[in-house]
Amino acid sequence: MKTIAIGCDHAGVEMKNYLIKKLKKENFTVTDKGTHDASSVDYPDYAHPVAELVEKGTVKFGIL
Repeated sequence: MKTIAIGCDHAGVEMKNYLIKKLKKENFTVTDKGTHDASSVDYPDYAHPVAELVEKGTVKFGIL
């Protein structure tokens, strides 16, 4: 099984959701670390959890 972690700040929510749909069509399992709406957030709060999953080997790749 191919698993990818994905995360973004408020400016990337639409693109993240688009990519999740495309990845799932290609049989990837996606771990969505947020954010989930256009409310202003700090990017590191979402980048760090994605990076941790990659570092620990829980997922092979992350998209930010």
